[in-house]
Amino acid sequence: MISRIEGGTVSPSLATLQSLANALKVPLMALFAHSDVSSDVHHVKAGEGLPSRRITQGHAHNYLLLGKHGGPGGQFQSAHITISREQSGSLPRYQHEGHVFLYMIRGDAKYRCGTEEFMMGTGDSLSFDAKLPHGFCEILSEEIEFITVSTRPQ
Repeated sequence: MISRIEGGTVSPSLATLQSLANALKVPLMALFAHSDVSSDVHHVKAGEGLPSRRITQGHAHNYLLLGKHGGPGGQFQSAHITISREQSGSLPRYQHEGHVFLYMIRGDAKYRCGTEEFMMGTGDSLSFDAKLPHGFCEILSEEIEFITVSTRPQ
């Protein structure tokens, strides 16, 4: 049967594919993971990225977009962000489907996630379900620098 599937003389049923995946001890989707179809790959050299600007009511900051992908499985975005206390203004709050990961490169700030506040300092990280209202609520040092990675389902 495997020879016939590989040779393209027969199309396996979903039950047959599931049996093969079970025998190989891999998830069913692993049988479809390898493809010669082209995909976007982003390679960003140190200090580079796509310069971008986030503007909300009473707040704006510049950042470098490090990578962004989208497809049937959802969306992924990563960015390197710097916010100065002097220019922070009214810090925005966010809420969306998916997940967020933050890694503080330098600086100190308070980050609100749902009803909790987290003191964030150099080397700290935070990950959470983005359905919770979230965002920095106070920049404590002169400037903060962090990496953020977020996902959103399609």
